[in-house]
Amino acid sequence: MLKCRVIPILTFNGFGLVKTKSFAPNPRMVGNAVQAAKVYNSRNVDELVFLDIYASDNNRKMNLQLARLIINECFMPVALGGGIKTIQDIEDLLAIGADKVVLKRKIIEDPEFINEASNIFGNQCITLAIDAIKKEDNQYYLYNRLDKEIPLFDFLKELNNYAFGEIILTSVNNDGMMNGFDIELVNQVEKIIKVPIVIAGGAGEPEHFKELFSKTSIEAVGASSIFHFTRYTPIDIKLAIKSVGKPIRIIEKDFFPTNN
Repeated sequence: MLKCRVIPILTFNGFGLVKTKSFAPNPRMVGNAVQAAKVYNSRNVDELVFLDIYASDNNRKMNLQLARLIINECFMPVALGGGIKTIQDIEDLLAIGADKVVLKRKIIEDPEFINEASNIFGNQCITLAIDAIKKEDNQYYLYNRLDKEIPLFDFLKELNNYAFGEIILTSVNNDGMMNGFDIELVNQVEKIIKVPIVIAGGAGEPEHFKELFSKTSIEAVGASSIFHFTRYTPIDIKLAIKSVGKPIRIIEKDFFPTNN
């Protein structure tokens, strides 16, 4: 059985870390991306994801100088995303040390690009970012800034025709709210998608992770706000996941329990 993964998902605006709530504009500044990489490296997280969330909107590429500084601080796999439009963009990110790249807007505009990239770099290198929003009609849609209304589950079924390594599934409604994961969403998506899913959006306390891993088959979870705005650390989350019987990597020499 594969060990479960805890993955901080850090979003930045080209230079500094930011955190949104339900993807609202004017996100909160929360720190320095390079410093964050140093901290998470010392805490033995399983992977790191860094996303430039405004690169596509501003028609710019990821800041390669900053990305290189981030990667130089990491001794775990790192995924980078934001503004990826071409094969050369992927080559540039892999050349500075990224292990994976995260595609988002491009998969809506040109889904064939998924196979093109996978054929060159391998499925395991290609991660797709899927942002799900539940609207007033109680249905899930693919959140995007292209003014397209795309039913989420239909889109995911189409994705099964392409080759990629995993998806990062984020609940827009729960993003930054710290009130728990959207279990209904996860269970629905697990019935469709055939590759590993990293679920994100909603984590606020260890109990939320226990519920997620008890009520779904998820083996990887992404989080951000819980690490920025609470006392909880990745080891607290790993211990919570372990407590519900899930296999997870814990390095005992780095375990410093919190005083609860």
